[in-house]
This record gives sequence, C-alpha cells and structure tokens, in this order.
Amino acid sequence: MRFFEGPGLLLLVFLAALVVVTEIDASKPSPGVQERYETFLRQHRHNTKDVNNKYCNKMMRDRGMTSPNCKVKNSFIHASTEDIKAVCKDKGDPLETKRMSCAQFRVTTCNLKAGSIRRPCEYTQDKRPRYIVIACEEDHPVHYDEGKVIINRPKPCKK
Repeated sequence: MRFFEGPGLLLLVFLAALVVVTEIDASKPSPGVQERYETFLRQHRHNTKDVNNKYCNKMMRDRGMTSPNCKVKNSFIHASTEDIKAVCKDKGDPLETKRMSCAQFRVTTCNLKAGSIRRPCEYTQDKRPRYIVIACEEDHPVHYDEGKVIINRPKPCKK
C-alpha cells in the first residue's frame, strides 16, 4: 500500500476536498438564477402573520413597487424560503412549464385601486389561502404566476 504515502496521500486528500466543495456548490444556483431568485424573494415573500388593512400599501412601498409608477398587482407568500423552494422539488407538481404547490399557502394579493398608476398608490387586498404556481430554475423559484389563483386544487399531488 505505497499509494497512501507521499504524493499518493496528497492526491487522495485533494480529491476528497474537491468532492466536499462540489457537494456544497451543487445546492447554489448559478449567478443569473441567484439574481432572479433574490428578486422573487424581494417581490413575493414576506413571512408574517400580521396582515392588517394597510399591509399592501406599506409592503408595496417598502419593496419599491410604487415608484416611479404604482405596480398594478403583486402577491406576497407568507412562508419560509424552504417551504417555497420545496414546491420546485417534491412539494409541487408540474403545471404547464411551472409548478403548482401540493399544499395551500397563506398569500396576500395586492391590487391597485381604480384610478391612476401615479402615487400615492392605494391597494385593496385578497388574503385567501391558495395553491401557488411558480416558475423554477435549478430548483429555485424565480417567478410567481399572478394569473393563477387556485383555491381548490383540481387533483391531489402525485406521490
């Protein structure tokens, strides 16, 4: 067993370290996907139970969606990043090119009140729990489908 002496031992240690680093990096998305994922989180995730009647006005302003114009519609998912990411894996089913969650999420959808898209922005809110539909890249959510409000799931998730 002369292989585990001298340069052979050094090579073995190097290969083991390379495997560990590769495993750690495998869970990180590529830079472009990471940027879209962070944008998704900023625009669509707020893990809170405190949703009062001024929630949408405050959140839309705080998240930069009222300048220069008022964004017409946006939804906030009240869940952990892990629970949302799981929809991209085993907690969601394919739906066209996206994924639909197996379980309902608490979601608040903010809709701009009738009138101008100029400030001050005033929003109404819909707080119904629903199944979320998201686009995923490299197992990370990158887009929330505002057009799909699914209160009753058409069929159970595949196991």
